[in-house]
Amino acid sequence: MARVFLIEAFLFLLPLILYGGYLYLIKRKQDRDGAHWKNAPYLWLVLGGLGLMAAGMLVMAYLSGEDPAGAYVPAHMENGRIVPGEVK
Repeated sequence: MARVFLIEAFLFLLPLILYGGYLYLIKRKQDRDGAHWKNAPYLWLVLGGLGLMAAGMLVMAYLSGEDPAGAYVPAHMENGRIVPGEVK
């Protein structure tokens, strides 16, 4: 679960990271007062991050290896042993 959260957080922050890197490369020789962050396209960066997050969720859902139309069988006891849940 932590892996999924980290992947989604990375996909959400990726546009901000790329924009910050772009600003660093373009403006590193100019003044360093941070004025260029005041005019940053935050709406588009957040929307891009949300779009990447949604795409990541869809890709992970389709590539998880489970049949989307399968039936979930919850964990149960069988011969005195716990059998983990699965999708059949």
